Amino acid sequence: MDMVKYEIFLDIIERGSYSKACEDLGYSLSGISKMMKSMEEEIDIPLITRTNKGISLTPDGEKVLPLIRQLINYKEVIEEEFALIRGVETGKIRIGCFPTVSFAWISSLIAMFKDNHPNIAIEVIEENGIKNLEQWLNQGIIDIGVFSKQPYHNYDWAGVREDRYVALFHKEHRLASLEQVPVKQLFDEDLVLFKSHEGIDQDVVKVMEYVEMDKVPKYTSNSDFTVIRLTEQLGFVALIPELIAKIAVNFFDVTYRPIDVNVSRELGFAVRDVKRVSPAVRQLLKYVKEEKF
Repeated sequence: MDMVKYEIFLDIIERGSYSKACEDLGYSLSGISKMMKSMEEEIDIPLITRTNKGISLTPDGEKVLPLIRQLINYKEVIEEEFALIRGVETGKIRIGCFPTVSFAWISSLIAMFKDNHPNIAIEVIEENGIKNLEQWLNQGIIDIGVFSKQPYHNYDWAGVREDRYVALFHKEHRLASLEQVPVKQLFDEDLVLFKSHEGIDQDVVKVMEYVEMDKVPKYTSNSDFTVIRLTEQLGFVALIPELIAKIAVNFFDVTYRPIDVNVSRELGFAVRDVKRVSPAVRQLLKYVKEEKF
């Protein structure tokens, strides 16, 4: 079994085309095409279908994709373990998270981690929807998912911390004079909420229990940064996690206040099985658990 071919196969699928995989890996298009043809001949199963519109997996390709991804992940873990035995620390960690979490939280973690582990590479993949992050974690596309802990999750967690929701608005907004903002009053204002293609954030939905059913926000965005900008520029109010609010006040003319109901999210680092993570991921989780960032 030629592992290189399987690694190239994964890259083609993740990039969505042969040409993008060529750019990523430095191979020629003809070289990659020959390797994929050779791999399919070896296993006697077609895995990829090429059309004028791009590529797609065959039904058999869909079936074996998770197994191939798992195989490559195990290969990386073994290589890292061998390196440690030789006294060399190396590896790569793929972290999936929301853009604002990356900005507010992950950057601090990397800043601390890199000084003591300079040979470990970290790739941050940002996504606005939790469903995609969950799917990537389940499929092994990312090693760690950083998102809010939900009752249906079956992951191993590290560094879980409570992140309450607060009201955000311009510094000169009339609500800034309040010590605590009634949620019902927020919904009487020009309220903007975060909404991905999956719908209103699962944690924000908890707040809706405290307001009338007809109080539906007219403004939404799938970007927390846009939500913050609208509060600054148009006088809107927003309901966002305090982690983001603390960052926003440093870069925008906004401020925040607690709300009169206790609604929060549990934000943490999720892995599929902590017993099977790579040495590099183990080191990062150790940092998270010790809260060194």
